[in-house]
Amino acid sequence: MPIQDTLKDRENNFTLLRLLAAMAVLFGHSWPLSLGLNGSEDPISTFLIKFTGESLPSLAVDLFFVTSGFLVTASYIQRENLFEFIEARILRIFPGLVFAVFFCVFAGYLVTTEPKLNYFLSPATWSYLKHNIFLVNGIQFDLPGVFLNNPYPLSVNGSLWTLPIEILMYVWVAVLGYLSLLKDKKSFNLFFIVLCLMYAQSSGNNFFIAHEPRTAQLAFLFMLGSFFYVNRDTIYLNFACFAALILSVYMTLHYPFSLFIKSILFSYFTLLLALHPKLRLPSIDDWGDISYGLYIYAFPTQQLVAYLMPQIHPINLFIISSVITIILAAVSWHSIEKPALKMKGKLSFGRFYYDIRDNN
Repeated sequence: MPIQDTLKDRENNFTLLRLLAAMAVLFGHSWPLSLGLNGSEDPISTFLIKFTGESLPSLAVDLFFVTSGFLVTASYIQRENLFEFIEARILRIFPGLVFAVFFCVFAGYLVTTEPKLNYFLSPATWSYLKHNIFLVNGIQFDLPGVFLNNPYPLSVNGSLWTLPIEILMYVWVAVLGYLSLLKDKKSFNLFFIVLCLMYAQSSGNNFFIAHEPRTAQLAFLFMLGSFFYVNRDTIYLNFACFAALILSVYMTLHYPFSLFIKSILFSYFTLLLALHPKLRLPSIDDWGDISYGLYIYAFPTQQLVAYLMPQIHPINLFIISSVITIILAAVSWHSIEKPALKMKGKLSFGRFYYDIRDNN
């Protein structure tokens, strides 16, 4: 069954997969955040690294980028308009992020070793707001005097490091869409093949607009998601293809381009889990999509718990932080993110586009 046929039924596992990925990041981070930089990996990561070379949180982030590439590309193609796409991306990412960043600053105020007035007047505090809200010049991880003595010191919200990469990939989807490459399958595939050859030749050290290995890998996974959506009418999701990809990975393990083949396998597996009818799980869409909130609130919540409960066991940190973070993520979804998404067409440039469309 081609991917396109699976999309006719709107029921899928994307929301559940992203929720599980966010929880996996929270679980994996519980070990370094409670035991420190030199602490052991979580038990699942210890197993996974032997076979995949990546930890549980790392694979969870990989899943986010594959699904994001697939769904964000779908978002542009279905809208076929640059302004609508930009509006949708802004409303999905930034309202929740802004509140999460202010949450971090307020949490920092409660625990900082700096005098309270100095904390708010510090250029570093204002710099934290600027960098982490606008995501233009990279992420700032520390706040003045915050979490200095935690097992994992200084970093207030380490998970935000992926967001500038995500935003950069949105920009490239917008560029490719504006150039009509997303609608012209042959042109897109030719462009993508060139990028794949560059990535394979560099042994995964650079790809597209990324020149750092991990960033390049995430950019490639995002573009793989885009590739699968653009070619949704000709790519089939079945277990025979999955088995063939596993065999390909095994046969190329010792070649420099093995990461390239592994990434294709992982992307195919992700979409197989998300869309194959025989793997369909009960939908949780009615509960709301709290995966983004889980991702952006988990790290500071864990740091706060580790600060308040020194020498806490990783499992206890995971349990306590999960409860708090799920509550924060649910509040974020129902009070901030979902209402923001209802504003589509009401932003200034969005109104400009809709007025033009309605008058023609």
